[in-house]
Amino acid sequence: MDSSNPAAGGSTALLSPAINVWRELEARKIDPAPIFRAAGVDPATLGVPGKRISTRTSLRLMRSIEVVVADPALGLAVARQQHATAMHALGYAWLASSTLGEAFRRFARYARVVSELWALRIEEAPSGVRLSFVFPAHEARRPDWLYDWLAAGTVRLSRLICGERFAPLEVALVRERPPDATPFEEWFRSAITWAAPEVNLFCSSEDWARPIPTGNPDVAAATERVALDYLARLDRNDTVTQVRQRIRESLPSGVPSQAEVARALHLSPRTLARRLEEADTSFTGLLDETRRALAEQYLQRTDYSVAEVAYLVGFAESSSFNRAFRRWTGRPPGDARSGARQPDQS
Repeated sequence: MDSSNPAAGGSTALLSPAINVWRELEARKIDPAPIFRAAGVDPATLGVPGKRISTRTSLRLMRSIEVVVADPALGLAVARQQHATAMHALGYAWLASSTLGEAFRRFARYARVVSELWALRIEEAPSGVRLSFVFPAHEARRPDWLYDWLAAGTVRLSRLICGERFAPLEVALVRERPPDATPFEEWFRSAITWAAPEVNLFCSSEDWARPIPTGNPDVAAATERVALDYLARLDRNDTVTQVRQRIRESLPSGVPSQAEVARALHLSPRTLARRLEEADTSFTGLLDETRRALAEQYLQRTDYSVAEVAYLVGFAESSSFNRAFRRWTGRPPGDARSGARQPDQS
């Protein structure tokens, strides 16, 4: 299976952000080409618009760089090289957003344009907004500098549209505190929690809602359509995405079987199972994952009761939904709505 071909199945990531890594290696007088080739990335494809590689290849590249560059602040240095235009149409939509909140809501909706390795979770509260990068539990080990890059890159992108004075109120990093934390303190200019279970940033409500002078709704809408078209083309070659979509469409009418989904995709159940296995997942896993994601999404809407959410994700009884939600999250559904607000429409 060609790991750099998204049509081959499995999660993928946009290659263009790796240009930031390439530039940082060159700045350190390290030849990036042999490292990229050894990880399975052809340097000649870096400039190909929309080129994607498998997340396995992406992680292999990052782990290889971790060996070559023994610098705890590598993720911060790569973030300094970052610009929104490396994120395909999503980057341009980011730059044209009218507020930081609007930019991040777009980022969360279309994060798959950049990578399917993680998802962005947004939790809004009166005291501020928490942005968390969520990874699937089954993924292979991820180097600390990747988490640092995500957090520092988020700050970098925010400063591009809000100004250099932007700083989150709090930052949580997965890594242990390094012997010299000065580079992190100088970059984030905020309180840092080390050895956190996930990387996240907490921003003020004022920064979230402050108008951005360079915002352009027409440009943002146009580039958002480009992002949607890009994902549509990607999804046509992605069995996992198609299965997720079929499950989502079917759940209000009941839980679909693997045979029913295979028939809808014009595949035999055996072929579907094989393709999902090649993507390191299964029909049962996708069903569980999709029901959980939808449940968490619906529970944030105060116009849905818990019983209605149970029905929408395919449970005939609220008690069965309550048990499943506790299994997924370790808490009852009612706790997930604590502090929930009606979504802001952008």
